[in-house]
Amino acid sequence: MNLFALIPGLILGGGVALIVSALIPRQPHLAATLDRLTETTIAAPEPGDDSLQHRVGSWVAAHLPERSWLKVPTTDLRLIGMSLDKYYYDKVLLALVGLLSPLVLGLFAQALGFLPFYIPALLGLPIAVWLWFSVDQDIRSKANDARAEFTRAVAVYLELVAAERKRGATAARALETSAEVGRSWVFVRIRQELTRARYAGVAPWDALRNLSDEIDVPDLADVAKIVRLSGEEGASIYETLRSRGKTLRHKLLAEEHEKANSASERMQMPLATTLFVYVGIIITPLILNLLAT
Repeated sequence: MNLFALIPGLILGGGVALIVSALIPRQPHLAATLDRLTETTIAAPEPGDDSLQHRVGSWVAAHLPERSWLKVPTTDLRLIGMSLDKYYYDKVLLALVGLLSPLVLGLFAQALGFLPFYIPALLGLPIAVWLWFSVDQDIRSKANDARAEFTRAVAVYLELVAAERKRGATAARALETSAEVGRSWVFVRIRQELTRARYAGVAPWDALRNLSDEIDVPDLADVAKIVRLSGEEGASIYETLRSRGKTLRHKLLAEEHEKANSASERMQMPLATTLFVYVGIIITPLILNLLAT
C-alpha cells in the first residue's frame, strides 16, 4: 500500500473534525449570560474559560500587531453581540481552512498522478488572506442589517414614548414603559440598558445616548435628547416626538424605495440577456434555413 496516498485523507479528516468541533453547540454558562444583561460592551469571556475558542482568540488578540488595516470593528461587534474571542477564532479557523484545503487537494492530485502538490498549494495563501478579511465583511453586513432594524424599531419607540407622555407618565417612566411593550431584540436591548441605568443611578436619557454612541445608531440619541428636555426642563415633548417619528418613518420609506429601484435596475441586464437568448433561439433556425436554400 502506498502510505503517501493516505496523507490527504488524514489531513482532510483532521480539518473536518476541527470544523465540526467548532460548530457543536456548548452548554451556556448562566453566570456569563446574567452578566451580559447589564452591559453593552463587547461580550467578555467567562473567567477561567479554557475552551479552544478562548485560547485561540486571546492568543491572537495578544500577539496580533496593531495596524490600521487590522483594526477590530468594535462598534459592529457590540451591536451584534459577538465576543472578541469568537471574532479572532472565526478568522483563524477560516484562514486555516483556506490555507490547508488547496494543500490537501494538491496532495490528493499528486497521489493520483495528476500534478505536483505544490501547484494547488500556491493558492492557499491568497485564499487564506481573503477568508481572513471575509469575516470583517460578514460582520459589517450583519451590523448594517441590525442597525437598519434598530432604526426601524426606534421609529416605533418614538411613537410609544409620545403616547406614554400624553397619558401623563414622567419622562423616565415613559422610556421604561415603552421599552417593555416590544419583544424584539431591539426593545430587549433598550430595556436592558434602562434597567442597568436605573440600578446604577444614571438618567435613562443619558443611558440611551451612551448606547447610541456605542452601537452607532444616532436616531436613538435623538430620542434621548428630546426626552431630556422633558425630564430636566419640564418641556412638553409630545408633538416633538410625533414629528420626529414621522420624519424618521418617511426617511426609512425613502430608503426602501431607493433600494427597490436599485434592485429593479440590476434586474434589467439579466432580463435583457435572457430576451436576447430567446430571440436568438427563435431566429437562428430561420437564418440557417435561409442560408441552406
